[in-house]
Amino acid sequence: MYRRMSNQDCNCADPSVDESDAQTPATDSWIEARPVKNAEFPTPVADNMSRFFGASIDTFDDMVAAIRTVVEGDGIAIDELCHVDSETPHYAKTASETYYFRCFYDGIALAHLVDDPVEIRTETPTKEPIEIQASPGDDVDVTPSDAVMSFGVTTESDVPADETPAAPDVYGAVCPYVKAFHTREDYERWAADVAATTVGIPLDAGVPIAAALTAAAPSEGVQ
Repeated sequence: MYRRMSNQDCNCADPSVDESDAQTPATDSWIEARPVKNAEFPTPVADNMSRFFGASIDTFDDMVAAIRTVVEGDGIAIDELCHVDSETPHYAKTASETYYFRCFYDGIALAHLVDDPVEIRTETPTKEPIEIQASPGDDVDVTPSDAVMSFGVTTESDVPADETPAAPDVYGAVCPYVKAFHTREDYERWAADVAATTVGIPLDAGVPIAAALTAAAPSEGVQ
């Protein structure tokens, strides 16, 4: 049985892992192709993710597979999202409950784990609001409609190259670089100042990735 992730496990919003005081060069890129899940990462992003996960990571599909390996092959469950007991700028509402998260993307993942529509509210790194209406499946309505998001992994990981990262390692290295922005230009300005290799995509294009991260593993014998 999975335990609910604690604030200590989820250092997604810790400023100390979000930006580099040393101004470590960051590589930012943009993927427009649909579906983004099987679009190839730019080489610096692929190389850094491959180093961190200890496996060949060339696409979002590869990244999803690596993360699912960390959670023992099954999809991420509700209790494994980065819940916070107090109010945060990143929250999701169902018909019966409000969930507060360390990262807005947990709300999108939640939409694939419940049967009701989910209202998601988040803020950009510069405190601008973004609202997302998510229905079961991949249907979303984003305000503003041209909002974008980022994925990335730190360039300052302390996980030894010969070791497989554990779940808290992944949360600490990846989650701080999963952000929402009003525009691509906003993303690019932010990406220039973080100690990570990152990639930007339209926010609605990131929904199928959440679906893949949360999908239950097929039962044995099911083809």
